[in-house]
Amino acid sequence: MFDFSTPVRGEPVDVTLPPGFSDRTDAGTILRRLWRGASFIVLGGLFMVAAAVAFLGLLTPVYTSSIQILVDPSDLRVVDNDVSARTPQADSGVSLAESQTKVIQSDNVLRRTVEKLDLAHDDEFAKPDSDNPTIVWLRTALGMLPPPGSRDPVNVAIDTLQTKTTVRRAERTFVIDVLVQSRDPAKAARIANAIGDAYFAEEAGARTEAARRASDALNGRLSSLRRDVELAEGKVQKFREDNNLVASSGRLLTDQQLGDLNQQLVTAQIKTAEARSRLEQARKMKAGDASTALPEMLQSLEMQALRQQYATLSRNTAELATRLGERHPAMAEQYAQQRDLQRLIQREKERIIETTQKDYDRAAASEAAIRKSLDRAKAETVTSDRANVGLRELERTLESRRGVYETYLRRSREASEQERLNSINVRIISPAVPARVRTWPPSPKVVLPVALLVGILLGGAIALSLGAARDRRKDRNERRAAHVSPRSFRAADA
Repeated sequence: MFDFSTPVRGEPVDVTLPPGFSDRTDAGTILRRLWRGASFIVLGGLFMVAAAVAFLGLLTPVYTSSIQILVDPSDLRVVDNDVSARTPQADSGVSLAESQTKVIQSDNVLRRTVEKLDLAHDDEFAKPDSDNPTIVWLRTALGMLPPPGSRDPVNVAIDTLQTKTTVRRAERTFVIDVLVQSRDPAKAARIANAIGDAYFAEEAGARTEAARRASDALNGRLSSLRRDVELAEGKVQKFREDNNLVASSGRLLTDQQLGDLNQQLVTAQIKTAEARSRLEQARKMKAGDASTALPEMLQSLEMQALRQQYATLSRNTAELATRLGERHPAMAEQYAQQRDLQRLIQREKERIIETTQKDYDRAAASEAAIRKSLDRAKAETVTSDRANVGLRELERTLESRRGVYETYLRRSREASEQERLNSINVRIISPAVPARVRTWPPSPKVVLPVALLVGILLGGAIALSLGAARDRRKDRNERRAAHVSPRSFRAADA
């Protein structure tokens, strides 16, 4: 028997491991563990493939359709004075395109789409609330039930459509992509095209509304401008009446009279000079200048007849004197007829001279009257010129107000016409068509290989874990078996 109370003295115990034992894990060990757990690897791959197939079968497929909209920063030039004409700058095009992406996602555009396609009654976009009291109570307790004011089907459909719609702009382009997701590919295409139509309608409506606001603002201002013009016209008219400034054809009557009198005076002076010249010729002729003959004498029919008779009588008298002689009794009668004709010619000359004198007197009197009227008109013009200073000031005020009024009136009519015009330079370059491949879940061609790979990796990990645990148990057993060596027992016997 051993006496355990007696202390044992001796050398320390030397524990030696069996040959070939090592804690290192090399490639051979890993391959051995994987080979032993090959069943786990195969089962893991098959399990993950089966799980992926089941997962794909449970998920609802989602299809995505898209349209592409080109937003040109420069609008169509339909009229010169557009209400909201865009002036493209160096960096304004990108900002405009980004702004249009927000417009496409706005509630106004989506509301038009929901109303057009009646998505408020579509279970995919506006799922009705459950009638189960338990579910209603549970959702209320968890705070998941929205308040009554937020349960409008249209608003719910808009929120759902907003989550299913993606709007993005390709970098360095003005092309906007609008993507819509739905369980039905045809429905996704219809919604995408409806969003494009709603966007165009919203833009056109915004332009029309802007033109209408501008027209209403201008029309509201026109009444005030019209009153200002009428007031200015009344002041001008009253000033004209108070200062006797009568206008005709846009000119003051005194100015017209002054011009007319100047022309009349020039004409009267010419006539007076002509009458004076004829009178001087008549006076010279009366004084005995035989070389002077008035044009009136040459043009007078009676003078021409008397002169012709006198010439004929003188020729006959000369012929008769040649045949009969100067002392023949018949010659006395011829000479008497000549003297009578001379008296008639002299009387006709005096009548013409008297008529010339009267013409000169009338011309001189007319010139004097016109000159007097001209002097009076000049005096009136000087007086009216002083009054014209104030009149021109009033007329300038009137013209300025009238110009502003006419500008506003023309702009108001242009704005009214622009309500019927659509000048936005936006078009769809790629309409939406039903998608042939679903967007979610991914294709089995991708999911199943990934699931098989994950299953193999998972099975390999399990195989390595089990192999490592088995090797650790084996190592512990071998260590316990080799814990006390024969040398140790000999030391204890001593």
